[in-house]
Amino acid sequence: MFSIALLKATHYPVTFETVKWDLFLNTYQKYGLAKPYLKTMIWGIIGGIVPIFLYVVLFVAVLIGLRKKKTLHGNARLANDIDLAKSGFFPKAGKKPKHPAILIGKMPKGRFKGSYISYSGQQFLMLYAPTRSGKGVGIVIPNCLHFPQSLVVLDIKLENFLASAGHRKDNLGQEVYLFCPDGYADSEDLAAKRLRTHRYNPLFYIRRDPMYRFGDLSKIAAILFPLTGDKNDMWTDLSANVFNALVLFLLDCENEMTITETEKTVADGSIIVETQEQPKYKVTLSQVFDLSVPKSGVRLGEWFEEQIVLRNSPENIAAWQTYLAMPEAKHLAQPALNRLSDETITLMRQFSAQKDEQQQSILLTFNANMKVFANPITAAATDGNDFDLREVRRKKMTIYYGLAPSAIDTYARLTNLFFSQLLSENVRTLPEQDATLKYQCLMLLDEFTSMGRLDVVQVSLAFTAGYNMRFVFILQNREQLMDAKKGYGKEGAGTILENCAVELIYPPKKVNDATKQISETIGYIDMKMTNKGKSTGKSTSRSTSESIQKRAVLLPQEIVELRDVKHKSGLPIQELVISEFCRPFIAHKIISYDEPFFVERRQYAQTHIPDIPAFNG
Repeated sequence: MFSIALLKATHYPVTFETVKWDLFLNTYQKYGLAKPYLKTMIWGIIGGIVPIFLYVVLFVAVLIGLRKKKTLHGNARLANDIDLAKSGFFPKAGKKPKHPAILIGKMPKGRFKGSYISYSGQQFLMLYAPTRSGKGVGIVIPNCLHFPQSLVVLDIKLENFLASAGHRKDNLGQEVYLFCPDGYADSEDLAAKRLRTHRYNPLFYIRRDPMYRFGDLSKIAAILFPLTGDKNDMWTDLSANVFNALVLFLLDCENEMTITETEKTVADGSIIVETQEQPKYKVTLSQVFDLSVPKSGVRLGEWFEEQIVLRNSPENIAAWQTYLAMPEAKHLAQPALNRLSDETITLMRQFSAQKDEQQQSILLTFNANMKVFANPITAAATDGNDFDLREVRRKKMTIYYGLAPSAIDTYARLTNLFFSQLLSENVRTLPEQDATLKYQCLMLLDEFTSMGRLDVVQVSLAFTAGYNMRFVFILQNREQLMDAKKGYGKEGAGTILENCAVELIYPPKKVNDATKQISETIGYIDMKMTNKGKSTGKSTSRSTSESIQKRAVLLPQEIVELRDVKHKSGLPIQELVISEFCRPFIAHKIISYDEPFFVERRQYAQTHIPDIPAFNG
């Protein structure tokens, strides 16, 4: 800069030829000390050094600013707009995420004011929502109306089915099913004494290959006959063996056929008899219960021995050996009675070898666990399959598992079995191994702990996300999850929470252990306190001291006070979002009945309720 100034002062032209890298050195040697040009030279040097000095000062200031400030208690804070922009909760318009999003709230202010909070990906969500806090209108129904891929919902009171099934069927193009083990009925159905449900048969998912058969069956037995650690476990275990024996018997005899005769009146008034071949036994839970009380009037232990003698007699075994030795092309009718497998015989004889009093005690425990399948509507609901749990990642489908609140405890084990099988059937093959597994399945589990402990969740949760099976767990509070009897215990709860990338908190109604834990999770800051003192005596003196105190970003009572901000309907509207993607932040719940996007879809669903198969009560 100063070299160019000297060129101008000496009337030299400023061109590419004259302005070279060694211009300053040459100019200084020739004119630098000459009095006419000395002042110009000095100002040129100053003009060049000052900007460089300012850049150095700015650079040092930035480096100092980037250094983390040391704190005594922490430097926690709530997320700002910069944090939120990096979080992934607010995808850019027109950019389609790889995986579908769960809607978890709405921003009330800032750069993203009015935007829905979209939680895309494969990871899980945990929602803590006290009773009457808006979990239905805020999370469940919005995602029932919005989530574009497969969905399975634990639907207490069937509100979600009525509010979204028609939309999912007609507008999202999905297959829609309602499995309701105690039956669903509208006013017309009640008048006609009808109940409705689609069917789900848990025993259908037992693989018939001998390599897997008993293992699959044992998992079902462990859910229907759970051990609790008390003195009755012995009887529970023995009754589970009876269950296994009866199911294995049905599997051994699955292809046995029988001829039924039905009288039919024709047009001229005459009666004809129609014969029809149909399976002799159904592999269903209601059939298992029926078999436990033999129709011949003998005791179950005696009936077991009769079947062993009859089916595994030397004559029947020889007949089967002859049949199987024949070339397939020459096969005639197979023997009328199937043989029993060794494992079936072993379990049958374990029971029949017991004394009569012990057999009676075992059957009392068996009946207590299986009596729900004596209910005609439950028997009909588990009599076959209208949907296949293995297909939820192959095609877009929605399954509502419907229960009345009064039926939650009654059907807790069947509910547990349903979701256990849903998960276990879909964590055998990765999407990368099968191109037909194109879709993600979201499981919305309201009152998650009401079904008892899902052991498969604890075992497989760490890798479930990779199979495109995704959870939304809904609880009233963390204590429910950690409960040793009704929940998962401290260790099990820790496993589940470690795999939930987002915790969504609807503020509780009062300060308790939950609010204290939330406050601690959000973190602390240093608060500088100034103390002023005054002493009097012969002379007055004043003193000032400073101290650093620990202060929570949100105190427990401040978390409770988040409920003070309410929607016009009176519903507390604020929520806390804690995630691994950014610092915690306060958002608003989605009020689905006040959002045109959801109101339109809900109104459509309520006037286009899908038809559900009916059973006469």
